[in-house]
This record gives sequence, structure tokens and C-alpha cells, in this order.
Amino acid sequence: MKKIPSGPPWHLRVTRHGPEDGTFSDFWNALGSNHAENELHAHVLILAFGGHTLSGPAMARYIPELSKATMMQAIDPVWSLHYALSSPFSPRTFTVLMVTHLEAVSPRQGWIISIPFDPRGDEALLSLEERGVRGRYAAVERLRELEDGTVEWRVATTTTIGGFVPDWVTARAVPKAIAEDVLQFLAWMRQRRERATGSSTNAVASTSKTA
Repeated sequence: MKKIPSGPPWHLRVTRHGPEDGTFSDFWNALGSNHAENELHAHVLILAFGGHTLSGPAMARYIPELSKATMMQAIDPVWSLHYALSSPFSPRTFTVLMVTHLEAVSPRQGWIISIPFDPRGDEALLSLEERGVRGRYAAVERLRELEDGTVEWRVATTTTIGGFVPDWVTARAVPKAIAEDVLQFLAWMRQRRERATGSSTNAVASTSKTA
């Protein structure tokens, strides 16, 4: 019997968040809505190798290496995520099919699933894919609203960055990377809330002055 290659390992992270971090709606709006677009401003793809840590596919201005996210297909959303890495690494492209699902009944929970997508069988889609060394990334994320109002965020992920970088190099760095990703994401959430609060305050002040 032919042995099936096992591939790179999966990694699991589980965190719980109180109201100081955000409500279930806050997390879902950031992770479940416009996921890849948000990654250009903040988070779901983890690349870790050679001292580089990128957190990516649903957010990341805090990740300058994620230079472009292109929606290749709106129905059954397919995204091409392009990472411009510093020397000696070549640019990497991860093309993924992203699916989200929200269970609105109590207790609410939402799913964000990303799986590798190969566009080479469709010339129209292939023309939209960003050029770079192809990597492969998969992730299953679950947000769940617990009885006490806290939010549980589970992420299971596996990745290979392609090229000549061995999978074991990435695998050794991923646990630390996905832990640090939480801190980066929460910092981005705080900044977004502060901007929203500032905009509301300015609007109220402007209205009062006009009155």
C-alpha cells in the first residue's frame, strides 16, 4: 500500500476574551466580515520562517509584507494574498477559498474556513492571481459566545510556504507566531474602537457647535 504523505502539522490555539477585548459582535465583524480585506489592516494566515512572522488571511496594516489582497471570485470567495518579503526571500502568493458561516441563535458562534485553491484549471482566474512562489495555507477558526459573555476564539492552522524553505522550519515557528497574532489583533481592535470613538465625539462636538 502506498503511503500517503502526512504534510505539515496542524497547530491549535484557544483564547478567551472578556468585554475589555470586545463583544462577540466585535470579533465577528472583524474576523467574519470582509476577512481578507481586513487582513490588509490587521490578522488568519500565519507564515513563520527565518525570523519573519506574518499573520494574515481577515486583516493587517500591522503586517507590511502583505502588499495586496485580490478577490478573484465573489461567489464562493477566492482570494489571492501576496506577500512581498525582504531579501533573501522571494514574494509569496497564497490563493485560498474563504467561507464564513454565522449561527445567530444563542449561544452564537461563527466559522471562518480557508482552504488552498488552485486556479490553474481556469485561465480567467489564473490571470487574476498575484505572481510569486506559491504557498499553501488552511485554517479553521471558530468564534463562540460563552454563557458568561466572554468570547472563545479557536484557530487550527497549517501552512507550507513553498520554495526551498523546509516545512520543519515553518512548523517550529508557528506556535509562537499564532500566539503573538492574538496580541497584534487585539491591539488593532483597540485602535479601531478608539478611532470610532474619536469620530463619534467629533461629530457630537460639531453638531453642538452648529446648534
